[in-house]
Amino acid sequence: MEQNLIEERAIPGPNGTLAVAKDLPNLDVLRAFAVLAVAGSHLFRFSIKFPYPASVHNFSVGGVLFFFVHTSLVLLLSMQRTRSNNLTLNFYIRRAFRIYPLCWACIILVLATGLTDVPGKLIVQMGWRGILANLALVQNIIRYPNIEMPLWSLPWEVQMYLLLPAIFLILRKYDRARVPLAMWFGATVLAIAFTVLNVPRVFQAAVFPPMFIGGMVAFRLLGQVRVRFPSFAWPLAILGLMLARCVFMRGVLITTPRNVAVNAATCLLLGLAIPLFAEVRSPWLRYLAHQLAKYSYGIYLLHIPSLALVFTYMPWLPLPLKVVAFIAITGAASVMAYHLIENPLIQVGRSIAKKVG
Repeated sequence: MEQNLIEERAIPGPNGTLAVAKDLPNLDVLRAFAVLAVAGSHLFRFSIKFPYPASVHNFSVGGVLFFFVHTSLVLLLSMQRTRSNNLTLNFYIRRAFRIYPLCWACIILVLATGLTDVPGKLIVQMGWRGILANLALVQNIIRYPNIEMPLWSLPWEVQMYLLLPAIFLILRKYDRARVPLAMWFGATVLAIAFTVLNVPRVFQAAVFPPMFIGGMVAFRLLGQVRVRFPSFAWPLAILGLMLARCVFMRGVLITTPRNVAVNAATCLLLGLAIPLFAEVRSPWLRYLAHQLAKYSYGIYLLHIPSLALVFTYMPWLPLPLKVVAFIAITGAASVMAYHLIENPLIQVGRSIAKKVG
């Protein structure tokens, strides 16, 4: 039965490797969990009257880390399916039209309404240069504040895109799991070393590559290892990894040696786990996870304006109704954003990428 499950989700690919089929509901479950971890943690932060606990913050950041693993895996799978004479340009065009339009729409919304979790005076102080940095998603490089806090992760993701086509070509040429594992080990050692040594702040960006490499490990192992665990255990494994990370973290900084090691290990374990679980079969779970994954980018960007709207302008509502209002507004805004902005521009990007080959 285990071998049959592998055959259902993998087809022969080039160079003797296995190209993984597009329908992988376990990845929808992972992405849904990640976005719920982020939005749920922020809802908790807006709801409480006492200081924001470190464990809740770490749960939110853990969701972002799981996004990193998921994104690098899904994009590698996408490139594997791409038939283009210019893979790199094709990839960059499609990513630009995928990431920037909705991000710009969210930034404009925040600037027009003030619905953000960042103090207004901070946005005023950053000026037009800071706004342009956020629009270009380079605020991490030139050290400007984020217009809303969820934007902190997008620059690192976009900068990972610059390297991903080259990494894909390496992984396609050397189809052994030891290649991404060696990459992870080298990147983790370098990241820990940079946090131990007194190096300039710019080099602390090295803490992020090990997080993405977990997805590269999963890409190399998908279809090459036997399914070991039943599908019902997959959501439990995701939750277990998330909670274990929160337990082992010390404080909220991701640039301490201990926390760098914890984050790198968590992302590696997630990458190793993805190929080992049978795909979820429950129709309702597959449907719910797919819908959350489909609208997850909108949820990620728009849940903060929704929270600010509900908790700032509806103070008379009891907390349960605030939660209901937050879910309804975030859901409606995310669906509208997907159909009016996100998906149409994705299609434009695909069309342009196809024309350039």
